[in-house]
Amino acid sequence: MLTLAISCAFAGVIVACGGGAGPGAKGGVTIEAVVTTTAEPTAPIAGAASSPTPDGSVAPAPEPSERWIDVDVTNYVVRLMDGETVLREVSPVAVGEQIDTGEYASTQTGLFHVYEKVAELALDPPYDAYISHWVGFDADKANGFHSFLKDKDGNLVDARTGRVSNGCIRTGAPEEVFAFAEIGMPVYVHW
Repeated sequence: MLTLAISCAFAGVIVACGGGAGPGAKGGVTIEAVVTTTAEPTAPIAGAASSPTPDGSVAPAPEPSERWIDVDVTNYVVRLMDGETVLREVSPVAVGEQIDTGEYASTQTGLFHVYEKVAELALDPPYDAYISHWVGFDADKANGFHSFLKDKDGNLVDARTGRVSNGCIRTGAPEEVFAFAEIGMPVYVHW
């Protein structure tokens, strides 16, 4: 069963965007005085289908009987799914400059689960910019969905798409992804 933990952070918390406190980390998103709901990442869904990656390995896919988020790193598309039905398609989006390299600042493909959500505007030090509507799904690489880059007042400053991020998925519809995402929800990232 999914273990949920609710934590209150009254000091700064590093949460996202190819940054964090891990070895070799180069910054991250700093969130101050927020309340977040977190869950430990869960194992892949039993009986999940498979999808080949460019190197020939196989990544599991979610069961088509639940709500989930699909990320196509080849075509820069995020799809909000209900089973096999696309409820909303968001494109183009930004993905990592690196894909599947194993580096800390890389978008990895595979099956993940939403483990954290933070709506507030937060500093993203590697870019000296701000983001909002953080939805964390890859705890190992501190990657997740969030807005395009903003200034301290929340104004858009960088809406580039394609392979431009430190591994996170930047989107022009962060509020919709945030509202759709639920803790524990599958996120399938693939080529």
